[in-house]
Order: sequence, then C-alpha cells, then structure tokens
Amino acid sequence: MRDHDSVAQRQAEYFDGLVVNQGTFNPFADSAWRRLADRFEEWVPPTAAMALLDVGCGTGASHAIYRGRATRYVGIDLSARSIEAAREREPNVEWQTADACALPFSDGTFDVVAFSSVLHHIPDFERAVREAARVVRPGGAIFAFDPNLLHPGMLLLRHPKSPLYMREGVTEDECPMLPSKLRRGFSAAGLAEIRQRAMSGLAYREVGPRAVNSALGLFNAVDWAWEAVGLGRLFGSFVLTFGRRPMSDDAKGLTPLPQDG
Repeated sequence: MRDHDSVAQRQAEYFDGLVVNQGTFNPFADSAWRRLADRFEEWVPPTAAMALLDVGCGTGASHAIYRGRATRYVGIDLSARSIEAAREREPNVEWQTADACALPFSDGTFDVVAFSSVLHHIPDFERAVREAARVVRPGGAIFAFDPNLLHPGMLLLRHPKSPLYMREGVTEDECPMLPSKLRRGFSAAGLAEIRQRAMSGLAYREVGPRAVNSALGLFNAVDWAWEAVGLGRLFGSFVLTFGRRPMSDDAKGLTPLPQDG
C-alpha cells in the first residue's frame, strides 16, 4: 500500500496547480450535476434538517448536488487552492482544507457524508469510508460516486495498465474503481443497506486529455445512448454507492440490499 501522506501531498499539489492554472475545476455539464442530484435525492430522502459533509468538494462544483437539501453543508478538500476558490465563489458556505482519511470532526457530527468523485483518488479508500462512518450519526447515510472500471472508456483510457492509458489530466495515484471493491469497502466499514448502481449519460464539459475534448460531443452522445439502452446500469461511466451506519454499532450480519435500479 502506498504511503498515505505521500499520496495526499501529491494530490494536493496537483489540484493546487490545476486551480492556479485554470481558476476552477468543473468537468461536468450542468445536466450531469442535476442527474447526480436526482439520484442522491432518491437514495437520501429529504428531511427537515440535514447536516452534510461533502468530501472532495474541489472548487465547489459538487455543491450543486446537495444545495437545497442540506441545512448545514460543509465542503472539504485536500487542495487549499481549491478551497480558496470555493470560498471566493460562495463565501457564506463552510469550506475547510482537510484529509478524507483524518476528518477533523467529532463522532456523529453529520447526517450524511458524501464522497464527490474522490474515493478513486485514495489507494486506501477503506480508511476514508471508516472515517465517514465515524463522523456520521447512527442511522446516517454515506453516498459516493466514482469512475467505473467496468465502463469501456474508463478501462481503456484511464486504467494505468491499459495500453491506451492517457496520463494527461489525472494523477499517478488515481484509478477507476470496480463496483465490487467499493461494496466490500462499505461493508468492511460496518455499513448496512448498501445500494449501488452504475450510471452513464453524465455529460462532460471538458476532460484532461486535450485530444479527447475535440470528440467530447461524440463521447457524450454515445455514453447517453449507452445509458438509454440499459447498459449504463452495470457498465456506466460512474458507479454510485450508498450505505447507512446502523442505529447500533453492535449490529452484525446485516444483509446488503440487492443491486439498485
């Protein structure tokens, strides 16, 4: 296992540099954020009060998923430059520089912890899920979305062992994730009611490899069709995972829910 502190430093430096050069980081079109918000609302029903921690908030684009749902929203990211940009964009929101694997919050602080396309950046992602399970209240929810290794584009272009791997636009530590690996990580953290679904049709606004941006319209159209014919449910470009902290931490042997539709 790679040393976490070294990985965290590389990730922070990479995204600090990205924000310095680009001013923001927002790969998705508005329609993609809306689709993710719809799925989040389906899996995490509205409540009168919801304290939500957004892990990997970047420059604040992921706030679009949770805005209007959380009565208290806290966005954290390793990248100090990203947090500065988020704070400039929305100064009345709580933003902090923090590590997903060492959350600076007390046990049971939040109703929901959301990982916004960040677990695939963390080789020891199970550690981050355990931290989320610690800071979420009993009965609270954990939600994540990450690139899906079962999607052909992610497998061919973003897996480091692929002969077509494109290094531009990613760090050396990140890799798309197998849904089964995410499920095991959620289960190992003691979470129950685990749900999972892959999803395509999340339109990109831009991607790291400049050569791909010229064909991004075609990719988005094909990926939308992939979802429309039903292939996205298992082989979508992103995989969404949900789990709930049991009301009692002594609860054992809880059976995960079947694959969600």
